[in-house]
Amino acid sequence: MDRMTKSSIKDFVKNMEIEAKDIEALEKKELSRIFEYFSAYTIISKFNEGYFDLADTVSGGSNDIAIDSIAIIAGGVMVNNFEEAQDLFEKASKIPEVEFIIIQSKISSNFAGVDIRNFGDGVKDLFSENPLLLHNEFIKEKRKITEYIIENAVKVGSFSCRLFYVTTGVWQRDRNILGKIEMVKQTLQGLSIFDNITFDSLGAKEIRDYYRQTKEKVTATIIFSDKVTLPEMSGVTEAYIGFLPVSEYLKLIEDETGTIRKSVFYDNVRDFQGGENEVNKKIANTITSDTAGRLVILNNGVTIITKEINQARMTFTLKDYQIVNGCQTSHVIFNNKEELNKDICIPVKIICTEDEEAISQVIVANNSQTEIKKEALLAMNDFQKELEVFYNSVSDSHLKLYYERRSKQFDTMPNVEKVRIISIATQIKSFAAMFLDKPHQASRYFGQILDNSENEIFNDSHNLMPYYTSALGLYKLEFYFRNKNLDSVYRKFRFHLLMMLKYYICSDKLSKLNSRKVSDVCDVMNRILLSDKAEDVFRFLIDMIEASIENPRELDISKKSQLVDTLIIKAKSASKQDSYEQFLTLV
Repeated sequence: MDRMTKSSIKDFVKNMEIEAKDIEALEKKELSRIFEYFSAYTIISKFNEGYFDLADTVSGGSNDIAIDSIAIIAGGVMVNNFEEAQDLFEKASKIPEVEFIIIQSKISSNFAGVDIRNFGDGVKDLFSENPLLLHNEFIKEKRKITEYIIENAVKVGSFSCRLFYVTTGVWQRDRNILGKIEMVKQTLQGLSIFDNITFDSLGAKEIRDYYRQTKEKVTATIIFSDKVTLPEMSGVTEAYIGFLPVSEYLKLIEDETGTIRKSVFYDNVRDFQGGENEVNKKIANTITSDTAGRLVILNNGVTIITKEINQARMTFTLKDYQIVNGCQTSHVIFNNKEELNKDICIPVKIICTEDEEAISQVIVANNSQTEIKKEALLAMNDFQKELEVFYNSVSDSHLKLYYERRSKQFDTMPNVEKVRIISIATQIKSFAAMFLDKPHQASRYFGQILDNSENEIFNDSHNLMPYYTSALGLYKLEFYFRNKNLDSVYRKFRFHLLMMLKYYICSDKLSKLNSRKVSDVCDVMNRILLSDKAEDVFRFLIDMIEASIENPRELDISKKSQLVDTLIIKAKSASKQDSYEQFLTLV
């Protein structure tokens, strides 16, 4: 492994708080595990808009059918388990696209034909009606999701399969390897599932470039000659309205590998609705017809918010920008870029501001004409802003977490470890598990949990400390599981452990969530979570779980409501023996 790749992996290990020896001293098996994590994070981040837990995407262990990582992204949402898939498909009338990102990574410097063939066989088995290979728990769960999605294919606009084979060597487009890759693609095409199949081979340079992109602000330079400068306004640094040739606009939505920049559409609260959507078909027909030049008067255009503009005459460089309106138009242009006249123009509005209130107003105003899910607007409400400020107010470096109200808002901050970032979805799940006694529902799609817990989550009267405490507890658990301090078999019970921790430490002493006293109890939990006793406490709680179930490897055991009642009783009983006052002396 070359020095530059080692340097990238060292940076990754630090950001992910993986406890490992120096890269040079690692045994091959441990180095291979870390490289699998590195490859998964680096590649999946290109297609997924928010932070994700690597344990949800990396297989590990035997019987992985030569697949190291799988991410399933449905309509822009990463689906990690069967319940999330069910919720998503039940809530949506249409899922524009389902993407399967599947990765095999090797620390070897060779691009081996036999490994590529085995990888292809494993992928085929994953999607086969009658699989022939042995599957571990991880593969079984992903296959269960896959089967459900295929059964509901009538709701899906298109299916994409994106395969990646990664090594630490130099990719030289060897003819034999290209032949093996083509054979894998042809085999998958024979399944008649996918509308689009890609297979990328990445060497050390390519995977390093992918990793670098995860740490940089998105930047693009365009020639914006046909524009008008808008008058000064409060909270806005500068603003322009005009029109761009699509050849220039493509520079904003397409990265250097020819892939659409999905991250720039995060603040556009309505996802791409697919090529078969009636409005999108009309846009496609217009831009590929003899009357394509009329696009500039027929289309409502796009709105771009950027944090910084560097201007040199007609050349504009936009840094850290979001396309908050125009997601449909953008995708249709990208999908038809080979067929359209690059000189046709599109109306564009560019607003430069860092004022959060102005940003929120622009986003809501530019999307008010569409039907949108309430969870899509969560980042705009006052409670979310207050919660973000509360997280920022925690100054102790050991206690520090970062509330990600807007996706990727911390990506370009080098001192922010990725594993300390708490997304809105993670916050909902951890809070519902710990303080609403719903750990068995935490595997569901976060929007469904929100619907089922109306006025119980993000209630304006709530004290903010319980939200932070539940996130801190989950952060500590994930740290222990990631670094193998706790047996990963019990990771599926991490939300149960949060609930049990509350009852074990507090028993019936927990005040109402709108009470000031709840902060005192949460403070005790916070101090225990950061003490040397935390791991022992979780081991003790895991023993309770082990005594309550027959087989911890049973796929759906953590989703049974009866288990919740049993564990509450056990945790409360143990709490009576280890008094609340005793915990105060431990920390």
